[in-house]
Amino acid sequence: MSQLLLDLFHRSYFLIVYGIALMISVKTYRKYFETVFKYLPLIIAYTFLNELLGYFIKYYPDFSLFNDIKYSNINEIIYNLYDIVFFPYFYFAYWKLSTNSENKKRIAWASSFAILAYLISCIFQNPMDTMLYYAYFIASFVLVYCIATNFIEKKQNNIDVVNTYNLVFWINMALIIFYAISPFLLFIGYTKIEIWNQFHFALILKILIIIMYSILTIGLLLNRKLAFR
Repeated sequence: MSQLLLDLFHRSYFLIVYGIALMISVKTYRKYFETVFKYLPLIIAYTFLNELLGYFIKYYPDFSLFNDIKYSNINEIIYNLYDIVFFPYFYFAYWKLSTNSENKKRIAWASSFAILAYLISCIFQNPMDTMLYYAYFIASFVLVYCIATNFIEKKQNNIDVVNTYNLVFWINMALIIFYAISPFLLFIGYTKIEIWNQFHFALILKILIIIMYSILTIGLLLNRKLAFR
């Protein structure tokens, strides 16, 4: 049992930041339970459990989702399913945050396009054994667009973009840092594996995860209910 835990944290040490973020999100829940991010603890919990399951599928055949031995350590399907929960959740959150009717329409259309991209990708790629990286690329771009729209609206409404007591600011920063970079890393990882290995992109991706959830945790600790906007 102790060796299993040592192996887990050696290979997937970034799980620690998921766990910390989850605990803090629950502890500070009263600060934002009436906002569009009231389901954030569930998303973080889903992320944590999904990564945990992905780890065990990859390294322990007994956890495999497939009977076929050649698929025994393939876990891409759970990440594809995760994406179609994670992205729509934040699209809806940013749609709700928007106060401009035209921006709401653009976010709605862009979000629909991103979801459609996943459906179309399933025609050309097998979601059971490969990441839908084209769809992920599009979905990430749409999320960055939603965040940029939020920044622009704040500027137009003379609201401070940088407000350390506003949870939205921290979520914006956490998401944009990860989703502006990770699509390029993962695309290279699935199409140019030699570059992925040569430049240690797997390590860079883990560092981005740690940065993302560290920023989110700081935001959860600092946020104040009255500053949310």
